[in-house]
Amino acid sequence: MNRTTSILWASSALLLLSACSGAGGYPSLAIRDVERVSGTAQPAIPETPKPIAPPVSEALDQRITRLVAQAKTSHTTFQNHASDASRTVAAARGTRAPADRWIDSQVAIAHLQALRSTAMIALADLDELFADERTAFPDEPSPTALALDAARQQIGAWVDEENRMIARLSSQITS
Repeated sequence: MNRTTSILWASSALLLLSACSGAGGYPSLAIRDVERVSGTAQPAIPETPKPIAPPVSEALDQRITRLVAQAKTSHTTFQNHASDASRTVAAARGTRAPADRWIDSQVAIAHLQALRSTAMIALADLDELFADERTAFPDEPSPTALALDAARQQIGAWVDEENRMIARLSSQITS
């Protein structure tokens, strides 16, 4: 039995070896299609550092100061004329066009609107500078943007006050 088992093992081994050496030969060790590198991956582009916002330049600081002073002067002039316009509008209550008092009240309000426009021009200049600065440094406000915004807030408060005064006086006039 021992000899029979050995013969069976030897026969099996020969059959297996003959199956491997059949018509196809040994498998190729070349790179197969599925092993080829393909795809659309691109190399990583290094992130460019964000620009550091410089402090407010002296020239821009002076310009901001001039614009605020211009708006402050305009606002003071507006306030001085607002009391005159209030008296003119009060005198025109109950009148209608083409009465002289009604026309005087319209002229007084128009004069206040013209005075307000000086502050609005300064505000528009600051808005443009602020937009440019925020475009240059969009991630976080730069020192320049903060200075511009503070000036915009101050002038904006004056313009809002002037708008309320003009609206109040306009509402008192009958059309």
